[in-house]
Amino acid sequence: MFRQIQRAIFSSFIALSCFLCFSAVGRPQATGHEHAIGGSVRNEEDDSPISQVHVQLQRSGNVAHPILITNDNGEFYFGQFPPGEYEVIAELDGYQPVRLPVNITRHDEINLIIRVRRLSSTAPTGDVTTAHQLRVPKKAHDAFDKGVSKADSNADYRGAIEEFQRAIKNYADYYESYTEMGLAYIRLKDLPSAEKALRKSIELSSAKYAPPLMLLAMVLNDQNQADDAQPVARQAIAAAPQAWRGHYELARALYSRRQVPEAEAAASTARALRPESPDVYLLLSEIHRSTHNAPALLQDFDTYLKLAPRGPAAPRVRQLREQLLKYMESQDRPGAQP
Repeated sequence: MFRQIQRAIFSSFIALSCFLCFSAVGRPQATGHEHAIGGSVRNEEDDSPISQVHVQLQRSGNVAHPILITNDNGEFYFGQFPPGEYEVIAELDGYQPVRLPVNITRHDEINLIIRVRRLSSTAPTGDVTTAHQLRVPKKAHDAFDKGVSKADSNADYRGAIEEFQRAIKNYADYYESYTEMGLAYIRLKDLPSAEKALRKSIELSSAKYAPPLMLLAMVLNDQNQADDAQPVARQAIAAAPQAWRGHYELARALYSRRQVPEAEAAASTARALRPESPDVYLLLSEIHRSTHNAPALLQDFDTYLKLAPRGPAAPRVRQLREQLLKYMESQDRPGAQP
C-alpha cells in the first residue's frame, strides 16, 4: 500500500498521463493541424484480426499513402495528414474489398475498424442462426447480400440501408439485416438510428445473437452511457462468452462507473481471450493507473509496446513509461519512504 507521500509522488506522475487522452478505446491526439489515420482489419464473422491485408489511403481518387500490409494484429497506421476527406481501401484475396470514407477535419481517426467478409460467405454464420437462415426467403436474402456489398465494397451506406430495409420488408424477422443496418448507421455517425436498429435486432433474436449486443454496448460506451452499456455487455457475454469484445465493453462500462475491481476482472478476462489486442492493455493501464499499481502499469505499457511498437499511442506510452520508471526508481533509493 502506498503511503500518503508516495501517493502524492505517484499522482504527479499520473498528471502527466492526462496528455495521453486515454479513453477506454484510446484516442491520442495529433499535434498541430495534422491528424493521424490508423486502425485494424477484422473478420466480420468472429471479429478476429486479419494480417496481410493490402490497405491504401486515397484522397479525391489519388493515392495519399502507398499500400501497407496489416501486421499480425490486423493493424495499419498511415501517419498524420492534413484535415480533409479520405478513403481507406482494404483488399485481400478471398474477401470482398472494402472502401471506408474517413473525415479527419477535426480529430484523429486511429481506431478505425474495417470488417471484411469472405466471398464464399453469403450470410452471417453461427449455431444460433443456422435454422433461422434456412427460413429466409430468397428475395430477402438477395437484398441482404446487396446491402452488404454496397456497404463493404462501395461504402454506400445509405444505399445499403435501403437494401436492408427491403430485406426486412420481405422477412420481418431478419434480425441480421437490422444489425447490418445499425452498423451502416454507425458509419454514417447517426447513432440514434443505429441504436434503434440494433435494439430491434436484439429483440427479434431474443438477445441470443451476439453482434448487435456488442455493437450496442460499444455505441453506448462511446456516448458515455455506462449505466446502459453495462447490462447490454453482460447480454453479449451470455450470448458469446468466448468473444473478448463483450468482456472488453463490460470493463469499459464498469470503469466509467468507478467499479474498478470489477472492471479489472472483466478486462483481465478480455486479455485472456485476446492477449494480442493492444486496446485491452490501454484500458488496463487506465485501471492500474487509478489503483496506483505501478508494477502492473509498467507491464501494461511494455505489452502494448510489444504488440504495437508503431501504434498511434506508442510515442506517448514510451514517454509515460520513462516517467513511471523514474518514479519507481525513486522509491527504491536508500532513505525513500516505505
